[in-house]
Amino acid sequence: MSRKTSKEYREEKARREKALQTEIAMAIKAPPIKTGSATDPPYIFTCLCPDPDRRKSKYAPMLRIHKSMRK
Repeated sequence: MSRKTSKEYREEKARREKALQTEIAMAIKAPPIKTGSATDPPYIFTCLCPDPDRRKSKYAPMLRIHKSMRK
């Protein structure tokens, strides 16, 4: 097993930097994410949600029914 020379280290570092720059350029050019988890407010279906229409979960009535059945 031979040791790498400083020239080999520089070439390897340049290859890594170029690969990283290519990956960054591809990420910048990629279309924006439009999935629900990326576009929804962070506190969806909680009292902290900034959107008043989404403060209550569509599943909340079912949860209330199950809680009343436990009593």
